[in-house]
Amino acid sequence: MQHDPNANTQVTEVPLPAELTEPLPDDANTVTIVARTAAETALGVPGVHHLGGIAARAADQFRKQLGRSAGTAGVQVDDEDGALSVQVAIVVRWPRPVQEVAQQVREQVTAATRQVSDVPTSVDVRVLDVHGPFDDGQSPLGRATETATDAVEQAARTTGDAAKQAARTTADATKRAAAATADATKRTAEATADATKRAASATADVAKRAADATAEATQQAASATADATERAVDSTTDTAERVRDAAAQSLARASEQAADAATSAKDAAEQARDVVVDVADAAEDAAAAAAGSADAAATTAVDAAPGNDAARHRQDRA
Repeated sequence: MQHDPNANTQVTEVPLPAELTEPLPDDANTVTIVARTAAETALGVPGVHHLGGIAARAADQFRKQLGRSAGTAGVQVDDEDGALSVQVAIVVRWPRPVQEVAQQVREQVTAATRQVSDVPTSVDVRVLDVHGPFDDGQSPLGRATETATDAVEQAARTTGDAAKQAARTTADATKRAAAATADATKRTAEATADATKRAASATADVAKRAADATAEATQQAASATADATERAVDSTTDTAERVRDAAAQSLARASEQAADAATSAKDAAEQARDVVVDVADAAEDAAAAAAGSADAAATTAVDAAPGNDAARHRQDRA
């Protein structure tokens, strides 16, 4: 860091924390990138001596062990329902105005995080202490601070080792459980296959017996049907012969009756013809008689007419 040209006292260079000098992994998520950006930006604001304190660093270590957030010393980033909450804890270098430094940190961190993430982000700045020339010597409080910091780091490392050991133990137990599950699954599959095979064999036997019984029943039914058909054919043949005989007898009777009827009709026709001839002769005789009567009447009428001498002469001659 550069010395503040506006400061009235000489300040001591503060190196970047180790986690800020290491490159980010290629698969770093948005929360981790925002935390690194916020820390680097806050350290670059004039008047910021360093980030975080004992309590803040301890909280950061334990929260990162729990995997609830990401950050570095003095910077904490939480993902809350799709929005990022950035908390920056600073120690202000004396004699810079505390409120001014905090406001500049808030503005610059907000602008920097917006350049690396489109997620809505809020920034909160907390001032933990003021560092001045009076803090250059190692005080009992400073020694206590270093001791507490070492204890916190040691606790974090211990917690990490315990977490790793627990993770390895869990992995081993999971591996053994998976192997036992695979073995049990294999035995279950083999037992199921055997049961399935036996069931298939029993089913095949039952199906074969059912098929044999069905074939025998079908054959018996076919034999019964053939016998019934033969009897029906015989009965039908007898019936047809009886019907044929009855039809022949009926036809013979009908032929005789038709012959009798034809003879009767012939006789009736001859009788009718004789009657017609007799009637025609009688009519002819009646017509001749009528014609004679008409001639006689005509003659009489002519003769009776006045001045008819010929008529009188005929009368006299008569």
